[in-house]
Amino acid sequence: MEAQAQLLTFNREMALDRVGGDEELLREVAQLYFDEYPAIVEQIQTAVRSGSAQDLQRSAHTLKGSLGTLGAEQAAAHALRLEMMGRLQNMSDAASALCELHRVLEGFHERLQGELTSA
Repeated sequence: MEAQAQLLTFNREMALDRVGGDEELLREVAQLYFDEYPAIVEQIQTAVRSGSAQDLQRSAHTLKGSLGTLGAEQAAAHALRLEMMGRLQNMSDAASALCELHRVLEGFHERLQGELTSA
């Protein structure tokens, strides 16, 4: 993966900055994310399936915040897209946006795991 794509997938410097440069805290935040993200993604999926714009907005906002804290710029942008769909009550592209989010999360999770095990 080229350096720019890696940076968009996981910006380690940004993540460290957000936790005050504390490597151990970054690992703890990442573990907390890995523990909680499946339930949040399930909430997003349920909102998309049911057409609940309010639930989509709320769940995508939560995920966006977690991803932003971890320096996952690209994934946070995809979560923001879903959040805005919910806010604007325009769910017409929500299913395809959710598929894109899943794709980007895979890359982020792989990169984050690699960074955490090599740190």
